[in-house]
Amino acid sequence: MRMWTMSLVALFLIGCANPINQHTAQNYNELGRQAERAGDYVLAEEYYSRALWNAKIGGLPISGVSMVSYNLGRTKGYLCKHDEAEQLLLDALRMEDELSEPEIGLITMRLLELARLVADQSRYDEAVFYYARAVPLVRELDIESEDPIGFANVLVDYSQVLKSSGNVEKAELIRQESDRIRDSYPLMRPNFVPQSYKQNCNEIEDAATTR
Repeated sequence: MRMWTMSLVALFLIGCANPINQHTAQNYNELGRQAERAGDYVLAEEYYSRALWNAKIGGLPISGVSMVSYNLGRTKGYLCKHDEAEQLLLDALRMEDELSEPEIGLITMRLLELARLVADQSRYDEAVFYYARAVPLVRELDIESEDPIGFANVLVDYSQVLKSSGNVEKAELIRQESDRIRDSYPLMRPNFVPQSYKQNCNEIEDAATTR
């Protein structure tokens, strides 16, 4: 009887702690965003890690856990922790895929980030797989009308990994589509320019060799 009572108390305490953990997760996620915008990826990684831990134990909705996992995955990628980054991004993608009403835009973000991550590691066949799934979704969202140059840049990246994987014919078709879009909007700039994983790793390697 006493054990049963203690179990109920424990469940009650855990239930009461959930909103606190959820709020803490949101705070740490925002701190992570601020650190990321400042270019301090080490600090961003710490904050996002704390956010993810609190999101999981606090019972944050799956979409919220996916968001934090996605943020932490990107940040670890910027710090050249590619294996950890990939697993976190895959986790984020899986969570979005398993939602009863998945958001195409969020799935597309995770697919494109995975594509860029593996492409920067010269894993071109895997990058093609992610782009091949992401690009039709981007078309479905009609991103070309909202951010034509951003969409053209995605096509350029897709074309490059196709060419590197040996599919030269399709790579050329995708490149031509990208050129057509750029020619149609000669004065426009992309709304978003993704961060390169390779650039940060090169800088880290250069710093290590000069010590």
